[in-house]
Amino acid sequence: MEPLVIAEQGHFFTGLRTHTGPAGTSVAGTHVQYQSPPSVRDNLILVHGGGGQALDMLTTPDGRAGWSTIFLRDGFAVYTVDRPGLGRSPYHPDIYGPIGPPAAYEGFVATFAAPSPPGLPEHTQWPGGGDRDDPALATFLAWQEPFPPDLVRAHEDMRDGAVGLLDRIGPSVLLTHSFGGAFGWFALSERPHLVKALVAIETSGPPFMKHPVLGDFTYGLTAVPVSYGPGAGDAKLGGIPVAVVSSPCSGFEPSCHATAEYLRECGASVDELRLADLGLHGNGHAMMLEKNNAEVAALLTDWIVKHT
Repeated sequence: MEPLVIAEQGHFFTGLRTHTGPAGTSVAGTHVQYQSPPSVRDNLILVHGGGGQALDMLTTPDGRAGWSTIFLRDGFAVYTVDRPGLGRSPYHPDIYGPIGPPAAYEGFVATFAAPSPPGLPEHTQWPGGGDRDDPALATFLAWQEPFPPDLVRAHEDMRDGAVGLLDRIGPSVLLTHSFGGAFGWFALSERPHLVKALVAIETSGPPFMKHPVLGDFTYGLTAVPVSYGPGAGDAKLGGIPVAVVSSPCSGFEPSCHATAEYLRECGASVDELRLADLGLHGNGHAMMLEKNNAEVAALLTDWIVKHT
């Protein structure tokens, strides 16, 4: 493999908000790490899911190159986000409210590393055994954090982060995962002229979901208002290209299809990328961490190039 060449790299915060509490006035926001190659194809924003952090995109639990490096090699200037209250965007209960329970084997195995749910193809791409002796799963659990306790606040913070980041770096492609999908929906809502394309990986849904833990997606795909969809009048997404990507072994495909249909109704130009239909088999919910993550990234780069 050719040496990795980085022309520029750094870190910054965006979407800053102040909070006055017992200790005084504090500041919280969205941490962004960036790396650029010598010749830039496009800006690419990577947004992790759930209670993860930027590490979901920076590496894999078995130590291989993560998507941030792979997409950098593909010519993208890569901006990797730590959503507020996670990773390098620190959490504090005075700002974000009571913290939830820590990540545990009992909940995370089923979503990320376990055999497929009944009726689905065999899950073969997780880079380990998926049991208590699996070092990859242990490493993955070690970097997980409690899920955001307040859905509305989490979505408000993602909206601020998306707006601040796009205003700073300009037209970009966004790639989001799972619960981080709202970052992309707010980008489409608040800065559609700066969104060149959007790739939603195994995104949270279906639209208008009422989840017993996450909360209610009152405005379709978000818990706070957006400028398109029901209640937004005649506003449409103007044919912005969106890829909704799903894995054959995670059980998210029906929800992803419902999300794709909803986005079409909102005026986006949507492609549904089902990995199995494209010759990639055995993937679960976190395809960016799995054994064939480079092959999946190549498929996504091809889609982005064709649509920007």
